[in-house]
Amino acid sequence: MMDTLTNSVEELYTLYHKDIVRFFADHLADREASWDLCHEVFVRLLITLASGTQLQHPQRWLMHVAKNLLIDTYRHQQAASAVNLSFDSHELTMLASDATTLKTLLERKDMLQVIVETFHALPEKYQRLLFWREIERLPLQEIALRTGTAEPVLSTELWRARKLLQKEYQRRHFKDFLPADEEIFEHLDALIRLNLTASPEEQLQHLETQERDYFERIAPSWDAYVASAYEAELQERLTRLFPWHQNMTILDAGTGTGYLAGMLAPLVGNVIGVDCSPSMLTRAGEKMAQAGHQHISFREGMAECLPLATNSVDVAMCHMLLHHVVSPRTVLGELRRVVRPGGYVLIIDANRHKLHWTPEAFGDLHYGTDLKKLQKHMTDLQMKTLLVEDAGISHSGSFIGNDATFSNFLLLAQLPIQGKTTCKSERGRGRKNA
Repeated sequence: MMDTLTNSVEELYTLYHKDIVRFFADHLADREASWDLCHEVFVRLLITLASGTQLQHPQRWLMHVAKNLLIDTYRHQQAASAVNLSFDSHELTMLASDATTLKTLLERKDMLQVIVETFHALPEKYQRLLFWREIERLPLQEIALRTGTAEPVLSTELWRARKLLQKEYQRRHFKDFLPADEEIFEHLDALIRLNLTASPEEQLQHLETQERDYFERIAPSWDAYVASAYEAELQERLTRLFPWHQNMTILDAGTGTGYLAGMLAPLVGNVIGVDCSPSMLTRAGEKMAQAGHQHISFREGMAECLPLATNSVDVAMCHMLLHHVVSPRTVLGELRRVVRPGGYVLIIDANRHKLHWTPEAFGDLHYGTDLKKLQKHMTDLQMKTLLVEDAGISHSGSFIGNDATFSNFLLLAQLPIQGKTTCKSERGRGRKNA
């Protein structure tokens, strides 16, 4: 069926694409933009036919969509010019395409199938709204007349429909890499722009690269930020948490510049710090050498694929790490893997918040960490939660120009005395902060 469909679209492209390019070129000075808009028209045709919609007059429909796209282009150019913005819009580019996009969708029936399945999974009301606005590009005024809905209400409904479409698409798009109930799907649409043909693995690797690059840039000033942001009582809090002793080996996952590692160095016999940022690790090594801590070692690695042997540490801890990784549960699984039976996992992180500027300001991938979900992950991994308590307040201060506070929590869990632990990670993802 898909083969017949793509053949039909290719035939229609051969018949009509020159007319559509000419139509756009007659109204736009940019010929390259004319070709891109032409391919947008045919991507919309492909999705329309794949979703089961029958078109009695394909040529008429193609020109109808082309005219609506041109009107949208004019409107956006005028709006961008009026406020001195670049020619870029989330709504306008939701199905933005070029020759490569069209060619890929024609060749990759699996990608096209995911798009169609996502569309059909939406409520019928949202399917209609998205077809009229995102596929046919009907003006809001016309959709308002068809539905008898006021334009402000219609705009809100379209926003909800787009959000749901993106979330459902991303769950299907990343299904071979992330479970559908991963926390990141609640806001992944804010981190990754909808791209119909991008490889899911490449997109996740791009997130990792962004994280690593952020901490590489910030490494020289990180200690100054940490000194002003985190609670002064943390060392005292950690000191009374355990009967620490010199036979202990602890892991500081996402060690950054060694904030936690240096704090606990006098209490134990061996400290291992892991981080994905070479610049952070260089600074951490310099600090530990200056302090004379010879029992601290650092390793470059990802939090979701730790470079440690199974059952090799007594305590695994991370400070402000989980909201910097794609999959917190995978990181927890790795922490569990490297801890010996009867050992401990210690998490200190920021509570969930609604400050949505933090990904840009701090390289966050989550808006804090959901404590209830974290406890559920602990239970699923057969770790017993021993302690949950407040862990003070972090201050963003003047470091980023936004003066905000974040409440933090501390969670301590213990592994069973006996039990088999295996590594479930097949690829490394994640990152840290200090």
